[in-house]
Amino acid sequence: MRPPSFSNGLDTRFPPASGNPQSPSSPVNRSYNDYYNAKQRRMNNPMGNHLGTDIAVDLGSPARRRPLSSFWSVKDKPRRFFQPHRYRYYHRNRWWLRPLLVILFLALVFGYIPFFHLSLPNPTTSSNVQSTSSQYRDQLLLYRIIGNDLPPRHKEGQTLSNLRFILEHEPSFPNTRKIFVLNRITDPVNERAIIQLLERYNAEYLNIAFNETEYQRIDFRLEDFPEPDFLHSDDYRRFSKVAKLRALDYTYHDKNLYAMNNNGGRNTALAHGRSIGNAKWIMPFDGNCYLSQNAFDEIKTQLDRFGDDTKYFVVPMTRLLNNSDLLNSMDERPRSHEEPQIIFRFDAEEEYNLNMRYGRRSKLELLWRLGALENRKLNRPTVAWEPKERAYSKDKGNFRFIGWVFRLFSGNQAQEESKKEASSIRAFNRLLAIQSTLDALDERIARHTFRHDRLFLYNETELAHIRHRFWSEDSSILSSMTIFQQRVDDVLLHTREQLAPMAATDDVDHILDAGMSINSEHHPGINPPALDTLGSLTRNITTLALGNYLLGNEKYGRWAANLIRVYFLSERALGDQQSEYSTARMTSENTHLFEFLSDQGYSFPSLNRVSHVMPKYTDSKLISTIDLSKTDLTLLLDAMRLLRRAQMLSHKEYAELQTMMAQVLEYLVAVPTGIHLAQMTDHRGVLYDLQVTALAAFTDDVRFLLRVANRCRMRIGKQFLKDGSQPYQDISAHARLNGRQVDQSTEDAILFHYRSLNLQYWTILARGIQNSGVANDIWHYTANNQGRISHAVVHHLQQYSPFANDQEKQQRLALLTRLAYSAFTYSNAFEDDVTRQSTQQDLDWIDNYQKTRDESMGILAYLFI
Repeated sequence: MRPPSFSNGLDTRFPPASGNPQSPSSPVNRSYNDYYNAKQRRMNNPMGNHLGTDIAVDLGSPARRRPLSSFWSVKDKPRRFFQPHRYRYYHRNRWWLRPLLVILFLALVFGYIPFFHLSLPNPTTSSNVQSTSSQYRDQLLLYRIIGNDLPPRHKEGQTLSNLRFILEHEPSFPNTRKIFVLNRITDPVNERAIIQLLERYNAEYLNIAFNETEYQRIDFRLEDFPEPDFLHSDDYRRFSKVAKLRALDYTYHDKNLYAMNNNGGRNTALAHGRSIGNAKWIMPFDGNCYLSQNAFDEIKTQLDRFGDDTKYFVVPMTRLLNNSDLLNSMDERPRSHEEPQIIFRFDAEEEYNLNMRYGRRSKLELLWRLGALENRKLNRPTVAWEPKERAYSKDKGNFRFIGWVFRLFSGNQAQEESKKEASSIRAFNRLLAIQSTLDALDERIARHTFRHDRLFLYNETELAHIRHRFWSEDSSILSSMTIFQQRVDDVLLHTREQLAPMAATDDVDHILDAGMSINSEHHPGINPPALDTLGSLTRNITTLALGNYLLGNEKYGRWAANLIRVYFLSERALGDQQSEYSTARMTSENTHLFEFLSDQGYSFPSLNRVSHVMPKYTDSKLISTIDLSKTDLTLLLDAMRLLRRAQMLSHKEYAELQTMMAQVLEYLVAVPTGIHLAQMTDHRGVLYDLQVTALAAFTDDVRFLLRVANRCRMRIGKQFLKDGSQPYQDISAHARLNGRQVDQSTEDAILFHYRSLNLQYWTILARGIQNSGVANDIWHYTANNQGRISHAVVHHLQQYSPFANDQEKQQRLALLTRLAYSAFTYSNAFEDDVTRQSTQQDLDWIDNYQKTRDESMGILAYLFI
């Protein structure tokens, strides 16, 4: 019988720990004792060791306050436990484990194995890919292609402003991945600002980088028009202003394709989207597109409903006049009439046409091919030279219109209104913006190396070489330099005599009328200096400036500077020259007589934010004395540069001269006479190009310099034939005879003079562009008819050098030879193997010919151009 003092409240299902020394204690059993530890006390064993040490004494505690906890209520249960009646460990029976394993196995069989099916070598059609991939392709990819700001089409900074608005206010959409595509941002500072903004909001982006080196290799399209020199043709003059802009826009075609990369950016988004394994819908939207919640919900609903059968979805777009309208609960279907966006299913094969540039139906072309626009006119481009659209797509009709998208404000309300006038304004400003942006880009790259104080006509390396040879007393040039020094001394003597009265009087009129004379019997072939025309004044200043540089005598430079001070910086006017191409009569301020010329010549489109305005009055004597068909200012401009380098002209004086020449340039591109000269097909048109190019370089107007230097190449195909002949120059020369019958020798002399004059202007222009170091080289430029300046000069030398018996012809040919040899030495760029072979033959010929000529005559001709 058990003693009454022992508790009978122990759970007898578990034996005492000491009952079986080989049996470990159960944690569950220990937890039982823990529950009642507060009511039990361990005590020493007064009755001997046979009772064991784990016996607890009941101290008379009351009944349990709560039932014994079940096995499932015990925290931190062991994964296994001991059952005493079997003396073995058993894991708990997890009844749910076996069904789970079955489910995982089935998921592996039906979900993972299809991936191996897609990688089989057998080709699959789009329908097969759709059927096997639709189970895992369910994500939407929303791309925004971010381009450059294009004022005046866009407000400057509008891209950053709209991007920030999207990042701050556009809602997040389920199962949608937003990716921003930086599409050849040309301004590195703007590119960094966009990237910093995207990273601030943890936005995902791709960057299609702009590469200046690649861009510089891209040229204008000048030879695809119906006739050579089309921009100076009668057909072009009859175009409307917008049509002229479109013709000019085509010349930028390849530059536009690279820099704007409009469809290239969209296709990059498509390619990236197709490479993402779970993407089903690709939305390559424009950078200013904003998607509201309701618009997305409707788009998603339609995609889910019709997506299995339709590959393309067209999303109409509406333009906003105020972005804040979206914050005022404006989230309902608007009246969307603008150019829509397109959503592509991942297996859609169509892409945007990479040959359709920005501003030239870049997106509309694909909409037409899909049949989304009914007014398509296949194979009927706006003008003959534009690329034709592709044929209808094989997926034509496989599209639906769904939802809507907002286009954020561009910064100009007049362009965003839903009116026909606004559409016309957008189109016009878009063309202006494209050309302005590309011109600015070309200028920025050119300014890496351009310096306005670099000589234009003379080559600095050649002049330095002549000077060092003279200083080292090279016997091969001493004779020519002696003649040159005598010439400089003669000019200096008479300059001193004529300018002496200026020390005591301000009357300069008698100086202008007196003129100068010099005995030229010692210098045959060199005209005596005279101060009654701008041309002779230019030659005298240039002679003195070159004398200062080459001979190292400062007095030459001081008196050359004095001539400039008297005739260009102090006095007001010289008498008008009554000639067909003298300065045009000024018009009153309120006249519109020449309004029809506002879109003519190199001044169109305007390179400034304000249009060229022909001045009603000018106090510049230079403009009053210019004979636009004869005067060559390039010599004078180089003389001014040399005098400034020698510090013979102060900075203030040089700045005043630049300002004066800027007025002359502005005048030449706006005056009707200048515009008419630019359209002429003989040497007068070339001289005009030479003048304005030299003036643009002197006044640091790089953008205008590049415009003329690039467009003047269009004349080459008209003025020169493949054999080097000059048909339009011959027509002009014969026209000067006015029908008079002359003997053959006189006709030959006239033809030689005007052919040589034309080639001289072309060669000087080519050397000037080469010396500037920024524009495309025109020396070897080959027109569609294979006409080329370099070959025309060689042809001329080959034709006349055997018969050049008199000194004048020899001097003119010597000048052409020296300039042409320098141009050949500089230019080494050839378009193809045929051009390279022909050009090499010309170079070999002129190299051999130059070696047989008297170098002294070539140097003198070079210094006395």
